[in-house]
Amino acid sequence: MQPEQPKQTVRSRSLKPGTWRPESIFWFAATTLLGAFLVFQVQPVISKCVLPWFGGTPAVWTTCMLFFQILLCGGYIYAHLLRTYLRPSAQAFTHLALLSTAALALPIEPSDAWKPIGTESPLIHLLWMLTAHVGLPYFVLSSTGPLVQAWLSYHDQSQRVYRLYALSNAGSLVALLSYPFLVEPLLSVSDQSVTWSLLFLAFVLIQGWLAIRLLRLPAEKLLLATPAENHEPRGSAEPNLFGKHTRSSSNESFLGRRLTWLGLPALASTTLLVVTNHVCQDIAVIPLLWVLPLSLYLISFIICFDSPHWYQPKLIAGLTLLAILTIQLKPLLPGSMRLIAETSSYLTLLFGVCLLCHGEVARLKPDSSLLTQYYMLLSAGGAIGGVIVAILCPVLLSTHLELPICLAVVTTLTFLMFFACKGWRQSRYDWSAAYRLRFAAFVLLIAPLLAIAIAPQDEIIASERNFFGVLHVVRDAAGTRLVHGSTIHGMQRFEPNAKEPTTYYGRQSGIGLAIASMQQDQDSLQIGVVGLGCGVLAAYGRAKDSYAMIEINPSVVDIANEHFRFLADTPSTIHTHLGDGRLVLERMTAKKFDLLVLDAFSSDAIPAHLLTREAIKLYQERLTEQGVLAVHVSNNHLDLVPLVHRLAADAKLISRVIRSEGNQDLGTQHATWVLLTEADHPLWLDPRMSVAEDASKETISHAPLWTDQHHNVISVLRLW
Repeated sequence: MQPEQPKQTVRSRSLKPGTWRPESIFWFAATTLLGAFLVFQVQPVISKCVLPWFGGTPAVWTTCMLFFQILLCGGYIYAHLLRTYLRPSAQAFTHLALLSTAALALPIEPSDAWKPIGTESPLIHLLWMLTAHVGLPYFVLSSTGPLVQAWLSYHDQSQRVYRLYALSNAGSLVALLSYPFLVEPLLSVSDQSVTWSLLFLAFVLIQGWLAIRLLRLPAEKLLLATPAENHEPRGSAEPNLFGKHTRSSSNESFLGRRLTWLGLPALASTTLLVVTNHVCQDIAVIPLLWVLPLSLYLISFIICFDSPHWYQPKLIAGLTLLAILTIQLKPLLPGSMRLIAETSSYLTLLFGVCLLCHGEVARLKPDSSLLTQYYMLLSAGGAIGGVIVAILCPVLLSTHLELPICLAVVTTLTFLMFFACKGWRQSRYDWSAAYRLRFAAFVLLIAPLLAIAIAPQDEIIASERNFFGVLHVVRDAAGTRLVHGSTIHGMQRFEPNAKEPTTYYGRQSGIGLAIASMQQDQDSLQIGVVGLGCGVLAAYGRAKDSYAMIEINPSVVDIANEHFRFLADTPSTIHTHLGDGRLVLERMTAKKFDLLVLDAFSSDAIPAHLLTREAIKLYQERLTEQGVLAVHVSNNHLDLVPLVHRLAADAKLISRVIRSEGNQDLGTQHATWVLLTEADHPLWLDPRMSVAEDASKETISHAPLWTDQHHNVISVLRLW
């Protein structure tokens, strides 16, 4: 028995491979959970901080996602290099130094000095700002998952190490779901930044302790800590998604598996961003609609990496195909159901694609010796998806063609996997069955794109795509229209009616009645307009009137001058100002307007920062004593009327709403305008204003009150 004593002593001091001791695993789990929570909590926090500076466009979220995906890939590469080339003590010293430096970069909220002035590239400015304020802390956090698992593999080399990845994604999911329902309603934007920074300091202490423990790694673990050679991965002999066997000594087979680790996450990431863009453009750019797709993306990781029994590709592929079919049948659904059905179908599609991609990647995971390389390729695939959607698509495509392209690709892949999978409750494939259906798959891939190409369309005169979205100039029998996504931003009729105001700005609309009344009493008007469109409001201009047109999108200014005549034909003086409406007005310290028009809310992606208590105060400062504030609140999915009434009451102003019906012969549309004035304003004495409706006390009392620190678009969302 004496010879056995030393072995027993060693066993009591260190973890036997394959055995988890609760007091040892606690620090690994705590670091993983907190790090993952902070990684995904910072995304909505920092995005909401900077969203107002870029007009509330969905591209802010896409750009932030691109930044975080690239940095996540960088963190995984750092973890791989650290684990591969440094011994535990060197890893500990290196990471402790990085943790300390990252703590000095706090807080993460950008200062006002970063506010754009309108002449810079939004994409470059946003990426540089994110790098300066959150780059280093996020880089440290992004390395946590693979690095902690690599450190744990010194004690446990079984496949159970990968379950920490499921735990990591669970922490990320909690972060995402807590934001719209807990963090955003309870904490101001500044408090969110402070809270995150404090939690990051706690993370530095916890992971720092874990790194210090590396310095005390027992001698018998040093062999395990030696940088690994290029081992072949373990796994079953099952063929992978591309039909090649996973157990092979050939470099070609191993390369194929690595390409699978890279390509499938890239497809899942691309689908995530494309679907998120589409959902945000059809509803609103709100954290909930950022969070839902990303939550489904993370849940797919949790399911696939927690246990292989959860992954049933035939069932998943079948449900995904049903979601795709529902999307195609959208035009047949009643209007009241269309929005919910389409959104639900796209989210189901996303979830199915993520489960299939991540399920295959999890099925083909290697042993722990290649753990960091495996995660590095997974994260690189995610970054590739971000680059495709945020950079390549806007450069290469003049429309949002990435949506039908992505839909065609995932439909084809899902179709093949459904028929190749041998059973409903297993992940074994017969790729010869998929090969026999190759011509049907080719039709599924090509048919949607051909349908788009040959479908009858109105004549598109011009098309522009930039950071703020896609603009079309469309000509039909009624006239020439400016279209952004699914929203019309003005129309000009043909002669002899080319100078008549149209769409939401007809003479019977709220803004039309207000201008007519004010022009009757005043020889000249100073008019400010936030949201140029195609310049329809200039049709009301007289020789002595002056317009200050404020527009954030430079392409809108170019199109309004090149393809429409409102600005050129008006006798009024026109001054164009480029930049976010609120930021431009803040710089106009000496300017006073008789009429200030806010026309930035007809699109579904509204800039919420233009409807806050602080914004209303700014508008009051820019109005004359008898000035009028006119807010255009026509919107398909957001009920902004109660919000504007509440803001007016808070500012001690009178607010009345004017609703007008559209007239196809006149080129006008149904429009809702809210006019805000001082209590004794002469505007309300005009008989034409008898159509204006007062707000009830009940409406005002139940309406939300937005501020710069607290504004939640969910509070004004129309569910039906």
